Amino acid sequence: MRQIGSLTKQIDAERLAAYLVIEGISAHAEADGDEWSIWVRDENRLDEARDAFRDFKHNPEDSRYRDVQRSAAALQHEEAMKREAARKNVVQMRGKWGKSGSAKRAPLVFALIGLCVMASLWTKSMNGGEAYHASKEANMLRFASNETIQSADKSNELWVFDDIRNGEVWRLITPIFMHGDLWHLVMNIYWLYYLGSQIEHFEGSWKLGFLALAAAVIPNIVQAVSQGPNFLGISGVGVACFGYVWIKSKYDPSSRLFISNITIVIFIAYLFYCLFQDGIANEAHFAGLAVGAITAYLPMLLGSLRKS
Repeated sequence: MRQIGSLTKQIDAERLAAYLVIEGISAHAEADGDEWSIWVRDENRLDEARDAFRDFKHNPEDSRYRDVQRSAAALQHEEAMKREAARKNVVQMRGKWGKSGSAKRAPLVFALIGLCVMASLWTKSMNGGEAYHASKEANMLRFASNETIQSADKSNELWVFDDIRNGEVWRLITPIFMHGDLWHLVMNIYWLYYLGSQIEHFEGSWKLGFLALAAAVIPNIVQAVSQGPNFLGISGVGVACFGYVWIKSKYDPSSRLFISNITIVIFIAYLFYCLFQDGIANEAHFAGLAVGAITAYLPMLLGSLRKS
């Protein structure tokens, strides 16, 4: 925190401090003997604050300084409300997710986790590539069957949809339930539980169900069209849950959804790390992120447009 100058009148000092707050510069006035000092917390904007101080001294009655104290008070009240909402979120999440009975609060999440475990075992998808590709059960759930992969006309870019066009529409979704190994399964169900449980508990099973369906179908289609039908895992849904919670916690504190800044950094860093690894469905990851972010932000955008 730095002092940018002092003024003789309290009313002028408080008015300047309020003007700085409106400009997004955290500042306050403080008595200092017979004068009033102006302190700025954001050292990255010191030069801007000093310029504003000089402008104010030159013409303190300028129209831009009218009613700034009232506007600054409203802005500070809004920021205080956001901080309080965020604090309550932390307390609520610590209390609610640390207790028993999570399955009752998030039945759909646990149903999805159960399907992932059962499908991965039933299809032998975690037994290695040879067992997975030879599995009749896996062949039923993949985006495209072995028969289609071997016999389809590859000159037609939409050959990956041959089985689906023939009525096997479940293939749009079912690849998400199979996983390549135990680590793949554990990581995906962890993020699904950590993020999806919040969405289901605070916004309902129907909201998570819609998000999971969209984040299964759309990323699967994107991945199949861009890289082919040989992919599996529910990571697209997990990344969609991340995008949804991230956007809602940032722009709608009343949603009570919460994700820490360090978790956001780790998650995004991992997504970009995956870009440099082989055998990762990166297109599905980023398509899932877009699905989650758009699903969270679009209703807020439409609501603000209706109000305006």
